[in-house]
Amino acid sequence: MSAKLRTTVCACTNLRRANRAVCHLYDQVLSPTGLKSTQFMMLQVIAESGQIAHCDLAADFSLSVETLSRRLASARENGLVKMQIGDRSKRLYSLTAKGSEVLRNAWPYWERAQLRLSQSLGQQDWNELARFTERIAAAAARAEAMPIRNGVRRTAAASGD
Repeated sequence: MSAKLRTTVCACTNLRRANRAVCHLYDQVLSPTGLKSTQFMMLQVIAESGQIAHCDLAADFSLSVETLSRRLASARENGLVKMQIGDRSKRLYSLTAKGSEVLRNAWPYWERAQLRLSQSLGQQDWNELARFTERIAAAAARAEAMPIRNGVRRTAAASGD
């Protein structure tokens, strides 16, 4: 017997569930290229930038510098990106010829995933998705920066009293 997922108003749960479903679709469509959706997106941003600082790339993806370091290490090992040291010892990343070729070959698959999702959602919801996710990301950044304590008062029920 499978447990049915309860409907919840938890933003974190709902967004993670949607993110996993969308990434699964993109990963499935990209599978012939050998890239995961996260790898494709990283290569795409680096390609669009020409060269990008590690810290700026982390900020673009709302990732910790450490998490991005692991992802970039894999891309470097596979010969997709190269790193050089810039001003103030900033690590700067750019695509290698191989990375550009892999991205170019993966692009039609990415477009196919985009088309499949946009057709499934419908154009109005597709457009609203882009606007809404930008607002969510901005709201989360503002909420994270709010000067409040992270203390939680325990209720009698939660403490077992």
